[in-house]
Amino acid sequence: MANEYNHPNRSRSMQRAKRRKTNIILNSLIVIVILLIIIVAYTIFIGGGKNDEKSSPPAKTAHTQKNNNDAKSDANKSNNESKNNTSDNNNKNDTTADDNQSNTNVDESGDSNLENSEVVSNEGNDPNVKKTYVNPNWAPVGTNQTSGHQYSSDQNSVDWQEKEKALAYATGIPSDQMTIWYLGRNSSDSSVVGTISSKENKKAYRVYLEWVDSQGWKPTKVEELKHNDRQ
Repeated sequence: MANEYNHPNRSRSMQRAKRRKTNIILNSLIVIVILLIIIVAYTIFIGGGKNDEKSSPPAKTAHTQKNNNDAKSDANKSNNESKNNTSDNNNKNDTTADDNQSNTNVDESGDSNLENSEVVSNEGNDPNVKKTYVNPNWAPVGTNQTSGHQYSSDQNSVDWQEKEKALAYATGIPSDQMTIWYLGRNSSDSSVVGTISSKENKKAYRVYLEWVDSQGWKPTKVEELKHNDRQ
């Protein structure tokens, strides 16, 4: 009878022990799973944040590189504009130099031959006039008078010197090879007539000049004289 009673008790004890062991194992597994979840979450959030921080400098570098590229582009643009401006200024200076050279040629070299193909010649009405020359290509010789035209008979004045250049330009006789016998008003301060002769061949000419505002004296007619009526 005692053995039969103990056997059922032993079986129930063993079953309870197995259930406790099973519960311990399950609880241990649950704890392990929870720890794994915590570790994974920590790794994701903490590790991800560090990766983001590490990845930020390349973005900053890219932004800095863009700014550097923009700065280089602006510098190149500024250099190009400076070169263009310099080129434009050089072209303007060259043009001004050419214009000045042209004026110098007009002032000093003149028309080397009154009887060239560009000159229209005809007999004059004055008995002392051998030929009359009118050249449509004559131009004002330029002026340094900046405050308007001031007529002057003073041989040292700017106005006289410019009239002398116009006489040389019209006849082709250089100033140092020309003798001025008369130079005065024809009808007004803006219209003069001069009688000159060449020191080389003694030919005498009567030259008519007209003032052009801001451009200087312009020859309008040259008369070759049979004899110098001012000598």
